[in-house]
Amino acid sequence: MFIEETEQQVRIWLRLAHEAYGERLVLRSLQYFHRALDYAESKQLNREVAVICRDLGYVYAREGSTSRALMVLDQGLAVTDMTLPIRVGILFNKASVLVKLGVYGEALVLLENSSQIIRSHYPDFSKAPGQIVHSYAAIAQMEGDLRKLVELLDMGISAERIQVEVRSQKPPWLRQGN
Repeated sequence: MFIEETEQQVRIWLRLAHEAYGERLVLRSLQYFHRALDYAESKQLNREVAVICRDLGYVYAREGSTSRALMVLDQGLAVTDMTLPIRVGILFNKASVLVKLGVYGEALVLLENSSQIIRSHYPDFSKAPGQIVHSYAAIAQMEGDLRKLVELLDMGISAERIQVEVRSQKPPWLRQGN
């Protein structure tokens, strides 16, 4: 099988996973995600592994399985051959999971890292793709909110008195109604 055919098979399973999740068929979606991930790993398709980990991590986090989300997102971060949007997406998803777990300081570090990565690649945002600008805006907002939260904690405010609502960005593959 040629590399293009191999990549195509992964893309088909990934599209089916996205569609199933959009229709709230969570178990079917997870089956397709894992099929795609296992196949991509077996064929050493690193970029595809990173994309699958980013999206699968989002699904696990949204469904409340934070430990699985972290495991998959860490697997994705271990991939060295990925594009900037994929890396930033994985970092943002991991930061969102850490916020859900109350690990605010570590989440803030990940968001700061994401911001720095984007700024180092695009010092002039007028030349950045729209997707990157949109991601940067979401990261900056969450980063600012977390910075305020960490300051409150540092001032001695009890964590139990602080309510945190995580509003993560929906990925482009998830329909607006879901």
